This record gives sequence, structure tokens and C-alpha cells, in this order.
Amino acid sequence: MKLTYKQTELKPENSFLVKQERKPCLDHNWHFHKEVELIYFMKSSGTRYIGNSIGTFNTGDLYLIGSNVPHLFKNDKVNSFYRVLKGDSVDYIVIKFDPEFFGKQFLSLSECRNLQLLIENAEKGLKFPKMISKLVHDVMIELTQTKGLRSVIGLLKVLEVLSTVNNFTSLCSEVVVNNYTNKERERMARIISYLTENFDKKIELEDVASIACMTPNAFCRYFKKRTLKSFTQYLNEIRLRNACKLLIEGELKVSTICYQSGFNTITNFNRQFKSLMNVTPSEYISQYINGLAS
Repeated sequence: MKLTYKQTELKPENSFLVKQERKPCLDHNWHFHKEVELIYFMKSSGTRYIGNSIGTFNTGDLYLIGSNVPHLFKNDKVNSFYRVLKGDSVDYIVIKFDPEFFGKQFLSLSECRNLQLLIENAEKGLKFPKMISKLVHDVMIELTQTKGLRSVIGLLKVLEVLSTVNNFTSLCSEVVVNNYTNKERERMARIISYLTENFDKKIELEDVASIACMTPNAFCRYFKKRTLKSFTQYLNEIRLRNACKLLIEGELKVSTICYQSGFNTITNFNRQFKSLMNVTPSEYISQYINGLAS
């Protein structure tokens, strides 16, 4: 996985990008771009990385990601979306627009105050409730087939709905935008790639520091400055998000999930899980089952 700058290719007649993608699986690079991105998953699930936030994404999820915020949506290899089976595919709509698309004068209008705040808040990465996804579902579908002024009006309709939402989730604790040099991008890409591909194994601090060509102490300071999280905290979050996915699937015992997620003792696993999720693994399963039944 490599952190890359993704150039958004626009048709001459378009000022912003909107497209619907259907494919067997998602397996993109960790990337960033100048445009603000609105992405709606109509069919998919896996792990998301937005700024310094790690979590899962599922069908019906809607995200707004700010300009130059590194992000990645990736299907897990054990996920059914990763298997090229008949009828199984990823289906999502993505919209990308320049943060200055509407112009400073337009955004400075008192009527656009909420829209301006929405774009500013997107720098932390926003996740909207599924009820909001349902509200904009039809408009986003229509946007994929609309041209000219109607497409701009459609985009404004979607953003108007999102700008009135108060119960969105800010995914990053602080604004995390990509201001890395080329050398730093390559270094961070190597680090994140190593962690996401090997989280289920024993990972020594010295090994990751050597990938970054640093001493362990220098690496810890560097990583904390760039991600706003300690190396251990970041690694544990990757492991625990994987554990959450396995718990929901319900096919393995908690003890098995503990070791398959990279933890070496069930006691440490339970303690870290409770610290991040505010519930025990068993309580997490119960909440999920009760949520399905309600």
C-alpha cells in the first residue's frame, strides 16, 4: 500500500466528478487529492482508514472526506466482496469537488454558513447516520445520470441535507491533512502498509522503526506527530477493528479472535477492547444482536 496523490480526471463539460462504480472488490492505495470526496456505499464492507482514524465500513455508509486528507477503503480478504463470485460486487457512488468549487463569495453568504461549516468539518472526516444516507440516496443515483446545471443543483441538494445534520460523527480527533513531503509520503506508506498487512503477527517496535530508517525513540516521536496517535495505540486499533469484524461474523470463539487479531493474551485483548469500545467483547456481540433484532 502506497500513499499516492490521485489526480481527478474531469470531462471538459464537467466541473466536478460524480460516478457510480461496480466492481468485484475494493483494494485501492492509501491516497489523497485536492477535492472534497463524498462516498456512498450501496454494497460493500471492510476496513476504512481516514486521516488518523481506523474503523469498519458497511453497506449504507456515507462519508465526507476533506481536501488532502489521506484515506483508504479496503475490503478484507476474508470478506465475501473480495471473492469474485456471481452476483457479488462492490457498488458505490463517489462525488469529488474542489473545496472552492462554489466560490468564496457564495460560501460567505449568510445562507451558506452551514455549507461552509460542513466543508470545514470534512477535514476531520465525517460519517453520517444511515437515515441520512436514505434521504440522499435517490438524489445521488440521479446525479450519476444528470448533466449541466441540473447536476450542480443536485449536488447542492445533497450538501444542503448534509449541512443540516447535527448527529454526524467526526472520525479524526484533530484535523489531519496531507502536508507530507514526497519522502515522508513514501515513509508513511511503508509503515502503514507493514502494519495493515502484518497486524495479526508479532510486531516489534524495532522492526517498524527500521522500515522508517529511524531509531525506535525517533520513530515513536515521528509517528505520534504524523498520526496524532502512539504507535501502540494505532496498531491496537487496527487489531481491534479486525476483532470487531470477526465478532460480528460470529464464526469464531472470542479466544480464537484474540489470537487471530494479533494479541498474545486474552487478558490484554479484553482490556484493550474495553478501553477502545467501552464494552467487553461479549457485550459488543450482544449489542450487535440486539441491534439487529430491534
